[in-house]
Amino acid sequence: MSTAIEINGLTKVYGELTAVDHVSYNIQEGEIFGLLGPNGCGKTTTILMLLGLIIPTEGTAIVNGADIVKDPIGARRSVGLLTDNVGLYENLTAKQNLAFFAELSDLKATEASARVDKLLALVGLSEKQNVKVSTMSRGMRQRLGVAQSLVRDPKIMVLDEPTLGIDPEGTKELRGIIKMLSREQGKTIIFTSHLLNEVNRLCDRVAIMKTGKVIAIGTIPELRKQINAAEGDEFEEVFLRYQGVV
Repeated sequence: MSTAIEINGLTKVYGELTAVDHVSYNIQEGEIFGLLGPNGCGKTTTILMLLGLIIPTEGTAIVNGADIVKDPIGARRSVGLLTDNVGLYENLTAKQNLAFFAELSDLKATEASARVDKLLALVGLSEKQNVKVSTMSRGMRQRLGVAQSLVRDPKIMVLDEPTLGIDPEGTKELRGIIKMLSREQGKTIIFTSHLLNEVNRLCDRVAIMKTGKVIAIGTIPELRKQINAAEGDEFEEVFLRYQGVV
């Protein structure tokens, strides 16, 4: 596989606080890559740097061929972002929301219309396209958020706590969409979550962060082996052992 993101010595310092401390690793094309750690460990700062929204103190990263220091706008154009609080317009329908974001992305009218219909079908919302966001469940909103993040057809997606607060059925639906985007469309996905069961089910590899550093990286079986986890240990317990909690 080719490299989608190459991170080299990425560091961000705020006064006396080192939020991200000389982080280096690669993320491959089409990979679902988990970024885990407690609040304040540096996950969000890392993501903001990869999005070209904040400048590193040291180091850099290449995102789909664009250097985040030399070409932050180019890096940003390659990435679609879904947060746990999707920025949708409550009084617009699902289709109107996507059409609006397609217009902001400078898509031609005919192209935009076809793309909106395709995205609604992709996330299973074709039959709900005329429903206002204000009446949607959280799971439907998150699926619409996925569609919104795909309007520009980015090669890389950042999904930040996408299943938080969604019921089991909605979580299963969203999980299926994420897998399809990776396996069938070749999207590279960075996935952050405090729901470690979802990480275990979805991610090809995981990086675990603590106090700004990456303290472990690998597949789930590799992470279990590195810390000599027992066969029956839940991934939550493995994670907590890396954090020094148990």
